[in-house]
Amino acid sequence: MEDLCKLIINSKMHNESSTLAILDKFSPLINKYSRKLAYDGAHTDLVICLLETIESIPVYTNKNLRNDAGIIAYINTSIKHKYIILSKKNCKITNSETELNTDFFGENPYNSVDDKLFIQEILDKLPAFQKDVIKKIYINNIAENDLAKQLRVSRQAINRTKNRALNNLRKFLN
Repeated sequence: MEDLCKLIINSKMHNESSTLAILDKFSPLINKYSRKLAYDGAHTDLVICLLETIESIPVYTNKNLRNDAGIIAYINTSIKHKYIILSKKNCKITNSETELNTDFFGENPYNSVDDKLFIQEILDKLPAFQKDVIKKIYINNIAENDLAKQLRVSRQAINRTKNRALNNLRKFLN
């Protein structure tokens, strides 16, 4: 196999076989971090990072990057940094999303008198529009798009209202 510096230089000149050889060489590293990220598209994001890194490696100006060890360290560091950025971004998205446990509601959202009273009590703490949106989305199973059409507002307005209501419910329950 060619040395990594030649592969990088050839890849920068848009040699497809060199690029594929580099991707093949670093696929275990990409697979490792994509498994750690555990979301759809993580592998693709890391492959794009590798391709961007290949294009930005200063092999002509940096003498340390003319040997395999230097290039491997440079690429490892770049992918690790991208993993950290993607991990923080994914964590932020995951924390902002709210999962509703629909098993709690079952077929009938009011399984018992206590459940009905509890749900009614926490929903009564919400403003009328937020309460209406939550009931229609989670209890009546109306899709956000359909609800937006029904109320003659944008889907985005329904989504914002739903998220505000869920945040308010989260505050009430804490």
